[in-house]
Amino acid sequence: MMPQAPNGSLPALLGWFFLLLAGQVAALTLVRAGRIVSYQHYVVDSLWSGTRGVAVGVLLVQLLLVLWGVRRHLSAITGWLRSTFATPMLVAAVLVLVAVSAAPSFSPGTYAGELAFAIAIQLVALGNVVCLARSAPAPLVGRWQALGDRWLGGERTGGPVPGRLFDRTALCGAAWTTLVALFLAICVYQRIPHVPDEIVYTLQARYFAAGQLAMAPPPVPEAFDVDLMYLDSERWFSPVPPGWPALLAIGAFTRVAWLVNPLLAGLAILLTHLVLREVYPPRTARGATLLLAFSPWLLFLGMSFMTHVATLVFALMAALGVARARRQGAAWPALLGGLAVGVVSLIRPLEGLIIAILLGIWSLGARHARWRFAPSAALVLGTVIAGALVRPYNAALTGSASRFPIMMYVNRYYAPGANDLGFGANRGLGWGTLDPFPGHGAKDVVVNAVLNTFTINVELFGWITGSLCILLAFIASRRLARADWWMLAVILVVAGMHSFYWFSGGPDFAGRYWFLVIVPLAALTAAGTQVLFSQSARPRATLGIAALVVCAMVAFVPWRARDKYWHFRRMEPGIADLARAHDMEGDIVLVRGLRHPDYHAAAIFNPLDLRSKQTLFAWDRSRAVRQRVVTEYPDREVWIVDGPTVTRGGYEVRAGPLPPGSVAAELPPSDELESLTNRERRR
Repeated sequence: MMPQAPNGSLPALLGWFFLLLAGQVAALTLVRAGRIVSYQHYVVDSLWSGTRGVAVGVLLVQLLLVLWGVRRHLSAITGWLRSTFATPMLVAAVLVLVAVSAAPSFSPGTYAGELAFAIAIQLVALGNVVCLARSAPAPLVGRWQALGDRWLGGERTGGPVPGRLFDRTALCGAAWTTLVALFLAICVYQRIPHVPDEIVYTLQARYFAAGQLAMAPPPVPEAFDVDLMYLDSERWFSPVPPGWPALLAIGAFTRVAWLVNPLLAGLAILLTHLVLREVYPPRTARGATLLLAFSPWLLFLGMSFMTHVATLVFALMAALGVARARRQGAAWPALLGGLAVGVVSLIRPLEGLIIAILLGIWSLGARHARWRFAPSAALVLGTVIAGALVRPYNAALTGSASRFPIMMYVNRYYAPGANDLGFGANRGLGWGTLDPFPGHGAKDVVVNAVLNTFTINVELFGWITGSLCILLAFIASRRLARADWWMLAVILVVAGMHSFYWFSGGPDFAGRYWFLVIVPLAALTAAGTQVLFSQSARPRATLGIAALVVCAMVAFVPWRARDKYWHFRRMEPGIADLARAHDMEGDIVLVRGLRHPDYHAAAIFNPLDLRSKQTLFAWDRSRAVRQRVVTEYPDREVWIVDGPTVTRGGYEVRAGPLPPGSVAAELPPSDELESLTNRERRR
């Protein structure tokens, strides 16, 4: 293990910390991410343009200082590497870290250049952390160790000890997660959905809260066209699974749907602690729980209206039920766990299958007093009871209990079988750069895996060293215990099962389709910290990790919030303020621009009943659609509003109030605007 560090000083410690922070800020300045749908990349083709040259200068200064600082610790570092890793395993870990340091590009040369630049930044930051940890003065390290013992527990290496729901460390982590996610939901996400999936979740939640399984068809379907909504002659409904909208309906009923995910994120922290206490010693379980509480991946999903936090919560409930069944030899906790698995299947069916497989195998280790397989049978029974709730829902919407609305939607609006699991030339919805290869085959599996792992390496913890560095080192050390192997198995099964699906999940909220791996990743990182470093070196190692966490909270989270998620996908609530400012109550508002974001950001404020006397927002799609809208609502004044893609800013009134029936013939509608814009671009 790494030998004792030389005597340090507080000024040196602070100097290395601020250098680490400055390096992360500089690196983020060189990232092209933005609010559109794309993966982030370093701007290696224009590093010296404008203010980016200053950022490159900061990174060069960091490089020189780290090279100067590391020279004192080279013998300690090389000795630790030799004693901890076999050379082939270390090389393999480094190669994996290099491969996931940048998102793939269409140009191999660009990709190679970005990989080299990204791994250089990570290695310099890692050297910075080593200098920081080894520069801490001994008295401060002693106080830091005492603080760790107080909040995480002593260094004893015993086995798992069942935890309490109201553990102080877990409660503080849950409170932090809830408050930060809530702050982001209000101040960054502005309490509105941004992704098309989120829009239909909230709309479905609203009509569920009103006691409806579907809505009446809109009077002019082309003018009220919302993505991911199925329309026939009698009904208009969301085809996505009902589990998450049903939960979201609790918030929608009280008009605080934006509060649901922040609360679930806090609950996920408490459940993570309880589950990990069943398989890890208290110190490791608490350490993993705190790492999860400071995960930007969890915080930003907790801000959103996406399904994934709810899926994680019920998956953890299911895991806790099976863990208690294994420990107590009782069937009833497994029954409750099975009910939770069934709920997962109602939210995200593939994740429900994954959790059922993993927990079904794990439940076989339970020993019931009368019948060995009673807990496993109870798990299956609970899963079937809860999961079967989807059958009457399917029957009501599709006419068949076994036919899912989402498949009916894809078959009608795209192509039969395009969204099915498995491989073939017909898979995919034609999403261009997000799905670069036609169909689904081996190339797609590799690219999807690299993209998801890359985004997780960025957003799991937000560390400039790469979030997966400790985990990869831990695996390379080959010192995994049984609980660690279970966690690794969960990661591999989640990733492996999703390889049968054509889409990676896209850049929204990191590798969100793999979100169930977040707890195993945190657990393996915490366990790795305990195994990779000796007891005497561990306080300094955790001090370095704490510095990375602070930098992520101070630099990465605000940057990501402002650069990407503020008006993400150009969605904003400005049209509601505009309607109030211009007293549009009861009028018809025609929105010019694209369906997303221009019309979608207005449609979220429409009432469920599109014949009500409230303000109605319609998509000014074409001249024919405009004429039909004003004819359908002959007694309403008309406004024409330009959306963000038209104004290159916020919503602006283009005309109005116009008398009822006015079609404002001199103003081109959205389809003609798009043609004009394309011609201007070609010029």
